[in-house]
Amino acid sequence: MLWLRRRTVLLAGAGLASLSAFPRAANAQVQELMDLVLATPGPGSSVSTIPELAVKIGADRAEGVSLRLKFVGGGGIAIREVLSGNAHFGVFGATAAMNENLREPRLVALSAVENRAPLSLMVRNGLAGQVKRVADLRGRVVGIHSNSLSTTTNGQQFLNLLLRQHGVAADSVKQVAAGQSWDTQSSALRSQVVDAVVSEEPFGLRMEQEGLAYPLVRLGTSDSREPLPGEGFLRGTLITQRSLVDAQAQAVQRMVKVIQRTLAWRKTHTAQEIVSVLGLSGAEASAFLAMLKQYPNQFSEDGKFSDAQIQQTDAFFRESAGASPQATGYRFNNMIDARWAGRKP
Repeated sequence: MLWLRRRTVLLAGAGLASLSAFPRAANAQVQELMDLVLATPGPGSSVSTIPELAVKIGADRAEGVSLRLKFVGGGGIAIREVLSGNAHFGVFGATAAMNENLREPRLVALSAVENRAPLSLMVRNGLAGQVKRVADLRGRVVGIHSNSLSTTTNGQQFLNLLLRQHGVAADSVKQVAAGQSWDTQSSALRSQVVDAVVSEEPFGLRMEQEGLAYPLVRLGTSDSREPLPGEGFLRGTLITQRSLVDAQAQAVQRMVKVIQRTLAWRKTHTAQEIVSVLGLSGAEASAFLAMLKQYPNQFSEDGKFSDAQIQQTDAFFRESAGASPQATGYRFNNMIDARWAGRKP
């Protein structure tokens, strides 16, 4: 179990130059840093972008936090890391957390991170003449995010809903774990271990740019040809255990402020500046820039929970759950604690 640790550091001088964008009171010479761990799928994924930026620009230290990122192969693993106490916080899909709370309501949503769910169903290029619609996936192998198939992730929910919408039985498609990184997903496609993969951006766009796969369905774009129920659901969300909220409210407050500070920084910087700060180059940079162009409203403006997004999240969770009465009766509001991030229409 992780314990919160504090370290006192001097703010004066050039040692913390990365904080220059965040002015502090003139007498704030000493800041006590909390050592916090955050688990998120990545690196280099859309869902890990804001946590990665937070560390790169020093938003964590500006709020009295020394943040360590723990990259994992999917939202299901991030959930396990948070619940086991290996991470204080996580950034992953809200509907995956809702599903976990059906077992025991231990997870709490603290802040919105994303506005869009940039998920795609990518099919390897060699099947272009054979897989033209979702129904053509019958009898084929589809890679999904989580390394742990015991935990339902956004990727699984998206795929199951998509199959149901097209009259395809879930058991007629074999689902295997393909991770949630460029390396694992591209390797699965190249080796033909999978015929298709549920991917997120910028990985799906990079697959397309490199001629590795083509999109059968792509969520979150303004010109989506096949809108799904609740496709505007809240994906990237700051989440922790309820027990940590009860015992360490100051840590929660600081972590929410780190996210909001980073979201504010993102709004005032260009796509190229973001790519530069993240240290991306070559194919990675090209795909990331394409993602920011294709999803201009991808990230939350301020970290607040919006009523419209909450409704979309409930709709997506309800529809992806199928005939499960327990799931369809559960509401996202049941796990939101907006005391620090706030709400909006």
